[in-house]
Amino acid sequence: MQKKLTARIHNPQSFQLGATVAILISILALVASFWQAWLMRTAMRVDQRAWVNVPLPTIFPLNGTIIPATTQLTNSGKTPAKDVQADIIATVLLKGDKPAFGDFSAGHPHNRLYAGVVFPGAPIPATLPLVDYGATESKTIVPDEKLRQDIEHGDRFIIFYGRITYNDVFGIQHWTQFCTGSGPAVAEILKDCIRYNDVDANEE
Repeated sequence: MQKKLTARIHNPQSFQLGATVAILISILALVASFWQAWLMRTAMRVDQRAWVNVPLPTIFPLNGTIIPATTQLTNSGKTPAKDVQADIIATVLLKGDKPAFGDFSAGHPHNRLYAGVVFPGAPIPATLPLVDYGATESKTIVPDEKLRQDIEHGDRFIIFYGRITYNDVFGIQHWTQFCTGSGPAVAEILKDCIRYNDVDANEE
């Protein structure tokens, strides 16, 4: 019985193309896997991170021996905030004065608060008397009748603003800025004050 032989045509180019496509698909699958893992990690950090903020005072009483700016450092996140530091200005300015928003460098006196760790659901209260920041020393501002009249008539205004810096449990640094004021004269810098209210978008 005669055996029939079947010849197969071997195409090296076709084989190479198939192998290349398979490698590309594997690489794309690997990239997609890493991308999905990165997105899940980022979402988890945003969900679990600390969010420190300062509720703005609604009033600045002018009927005592000082003008208190009463607020608190609050963590509305799910994990502790670490190395919490707040640089704050709480003072009275003349109409037309422009606050140096964000400048807490040498030569710009201000209050500095160290809170260490702020836990979720455990706010740290803070009351700062408004002061006149001098080059060598700061003096507490006494709310006398002249000051009350100046604020009411728009000759002076109260300003309260600052910046908080802190680290989350993942080692990422964050910041929160806040600003508010009181008195008719604050309208001149109101847009800048509102614009100063901001938070970071740091993920790494």
